Amino acid sequence: MKKILIAVCILVSSTQAMAQGRIYATLDDVYRDFMVQSHSQFNKAVLNDFMGVGGDKRFMSNNWLVGGATNNFNVTISGNYFFNYDFLGQELHAKWKDTTIIVNTNYVKRFFLQDATGIHYFVKSQAIDPQGKFFYESIGFDESRSDSLPSVQLLKLRTVKKVKANKDEYLANFSGDYSDKLDNDITYYIQLPDNTFTKVKMNSKSIQAALSGYSKKVSDYISKNPVRDDYSAAGLIQYLNQ
Repeated sequence: MKKILIAVCILVSSTQAMAQGRIYATLDDVYRDFMVQSHSQFNKAVLNDFMGVGGDKRFMSNNWLVGGATNNFNVTISGNYFFNYDFLGQELHAKWKDTTIIVNTNYVKRFFLQDATGIHYFVKSQAIDPQGKFFYESIGFDESRSDSLPSVQLLKLRTVKKVKANKDEYLANFSGDYSDKLDNDITYYIQLPDNTFTKVKMNSKSIQAALSGYSKKVSDYISKNPVRDDYSAAGLIQYLNQ
């Protein structure tokens, strides 16, 4: 897959509308110039899906997703662009027409991806990751209060590492499959409005312990809605932030 690394969302204007127009133009210009230089090298088939490079064992989805990226000046790029996130390289991929790029996430505040299960918001956490290497899926994210009101956050970190094949392993010899494997790991954190955070497990007991300052509301909620997965946990987070 042909890629270029660009700095997304670095232009600033006196108004958001002007800024957004300038960013769209800049992205279009970058894509246009790149296509003129490299279009003949493209194998368009590799742009259709991610199955040949790990699929959803490595990426958010096997396919490109509708989505958008918001820069540090709260300008969101979406529309004719499609996205996917690589949890192995911790990279945001974007597609425009028949060209793909890797977005420079130093300039991205958050992004969202929409799949069959709904919209997934990804944010950075200065408290957990001061270097800003990772994006965390914010379970129960409320965009309307994300920048102005303090919130309880449940943050999900997914990482992937490549495990080299062991050619002496019995199963590999039996199956004849000597390909490298992708090992996924998921970690959850509760981050409070004061930016303190606690590593938690995805169950009622662990999350309740991390939210001791909200014990009454948490108890009321989970007595009727036990936390078992991301969906049920999202309801709790939204309830706490009302």
